[in-house]
Amino acid sequence: MAPLFANSLFQDLTQLFTEADDYDVKIEVGEGTEKETFKAHSVILRARSPYFKTALSSTWVKKVDDVVIFSKPNISPRVFRKILRYIYTGEFSLIEDNVQDNMMEEDDDDLLTEDDNSLMEDDIQDILLDLLLAADELALVELVKYMEEYIITYERDWVQENLANIFTTASQYESFTRLWKYFCGEILAQQPNTLFNSSYFLSLAKSTLLEFIGRDDLDIEEVEIWENLIKWACDQIPKIDRDVNQFTQSDLKELGNRLKDFIPLIRFFNISKEGYLSKIQPYEEILPDDLKNELKNFFESDNGSPPEGHLPPRVPVLQTVPDSVIINNKQLILIGSWIDSLDNDDSRFNLLNDAYDFYLLLRGSRDGMGIKPFHTLCLYKGPTLVVIKVKGTNQIIGGYNPDSWSKTGGSKAKDSFIFSLGKDKSFDNIILSRIEYDKIAISNSSNSLGFEDLKWFNGKYHKSNFKKQIMENPDDDFIIEDYEVFRVVKCS
Repeated sequence: MAPLFANSLFQDLTQLFTEADDYDVKIEVGEGTEKETFKAHSVILRARSPYFKTALSSTWVKKVDDVVIFSKPNISPRVFRKILRYIYTGEFSLIEDNVQDNMMEEDDDDLLTEDDNSLMEDDIQDILLDLLLAADELALVELVKYMEEYIITYERDWVQENLANIFTTASQYESFTRLWKYFCGEILAQQPNTLFNSSYFLSLAKSTLLEFIGRDDLDIEEVEIWENLIKWACDQIPKIDRDVNQFTQSDLKELGNRLKDFIPLIRFFNISKEGYLSKIQPYEEILPDDLKNELKNFFESDNGSPPEGHLPPRVPVLQTVPDSVIINNKQLILIGSWIDSLDNDDSRFNLLNDAYDFYLLLRGSRDGMGIKPFHTLCLYKGPTLVVIKVKGTNQIIGGYNPDSWSKTGGSKAKDSFIFSLGKDKSFDNIILSRIEYDKIAISNSSNSLGFEDLKWFNGKYHKSNFKKQIMENPDDDFIIEDYEVFRVVKCS
């Protein structure tokens, strides 16, 4: 068997990369003050990149003194530096860059900064998408797969913060199918308004939007999907005034052409009569005649029924928790993110932070509404979540106790909080209220059991030790319709 000397080969290629002896290519990257020139070897570039293999063999490449001058103004220097190291050495690091100055033109030395040579993690997030796009443009398939996997595995918070941008950008590239379709797409299906309300929505490609609207698991009212489609269609070129009362016949015809492929994907028969009359009927001229007649028969008749073959309702992935009659998975994930972000007093929904399991200990309507069942089933169980449905208002309130419930005393429980999830699933009226510093949070006394501000057995809310008011009045009486207690366990 022939011996392998991979280490020495790697060292030689690294030296060739850093010293650039006998280079025959200069690659100008970036623009303006961000422009830099890198020296390289055409034989390495052609062997490692199908893009360069084609580009450098073209007759139109510019040469000066037998050196090819190549320009890539759309790629930034710090992105290209990482990619060039990968091309030469097969080594790719998102954190460290140890490129010697002589890889660049001598008069460009002053452009190097400490950030260029050692990018910290926050800086890396600024160029993640640029790295992915550049690797794809240069046909570096292995690197594209690595970057895609890295983003999905390690940059979930960044994805959540930039979800609409990543989805919109990545969907334009066949190479990024897993990232946009099976990762971002599944997240957006559970929070579609993140996309619909973003600045990227109106520029979304028709093919991408068709695929998204065709999903059976979108967690949004059907009439809202229709409204957003109208908004998108009107904004395409040439633009159409969104005021339906100002539409001309030409406008209606153009709108119909833009939406004809979307119309079969809309679950019209799952829209309320009020929604149909106010949101669908004004646009009925763009609907096919048979659909128009079916909708009239269905909505204008007291006993109307949907026609055979109509699309069934969408079924969101995050449905009601099997062990709960009050709260759903999306709300639990939100609460889990509050538990996991102890210094974050922000009630924004982080879908990716599914870090806890919730095990039902007690349901009032099943096990009894009094203190005795609570003592029997919930004491000394570790961290718990209490959720309460208020009778007559459907408001969902509750709290998190990071300590075990007991029969006596109180606890400051510095990581505890109480909350209101509002009266619906819109996530528009959520209130998170953390405990004030060094204040009593939990009362274990039988005559005042509960959170210091929220004594649910007594039906009393009094704003005192927690930071924010979670009910309409600072002193509020309420009646429990039902309540549940969950044991909270961090996922391993």
